[in-house]
Amino acid sequence: MKRLTTLLATATLTGLLSTTAMAASLNGTQWQSVDDKTKEKKAVIKMTESNGVVTGTIIKLNDASQAKEVCSKCEGSLKNKPIVGLPILTKLKADGSNSWSGGDLVDPESGKVYGGTVKLSEDGKTLKLTGNVKGMPFLKRSQTWTRVK
Repeated sequence: MKRLTTLLATATLTGLLSTTAMAASLNGTQWQSVDDKTKEKKAVIKMTESNGVVTGTIIKLNDASQAKEVCSKCEGSLKNKPIVGLPILTKLKADGSNSWSGGDLVDPESGKVYGGTVKLSEDGKTLKLTGNVKGMPFLKRSQTWTRVK
């Protein structure tokens, strides 16, 4: 019985490790965000990964005149925080090969928070974000970002 338990534990751990290994790392990458409606370049977002959780933070706005703006429409802890330095992707966890979900995507212009997914293209050059209004998965919004670094 002890041998069976050890075998099952090893198989489970191997399965968990292989799922984690299959996901590419976004840690340290930088992405140019593009408005899904106007196609205008908006900001550069730096991704960090810690303990399997991905966060994306605005590090630069393309329109330098907006560099000192705050997120006046955001709620909670993000209310009136500077846009540069704002974490707009939070709590994303790998859910397979080159894909992360389960977190929040914040639109700093509207202050709205979306649930959603992030998918890295096979060539690693683009990142597709698909957000949906929480509680209404049929109301979706997507953006494709290009890799800067």
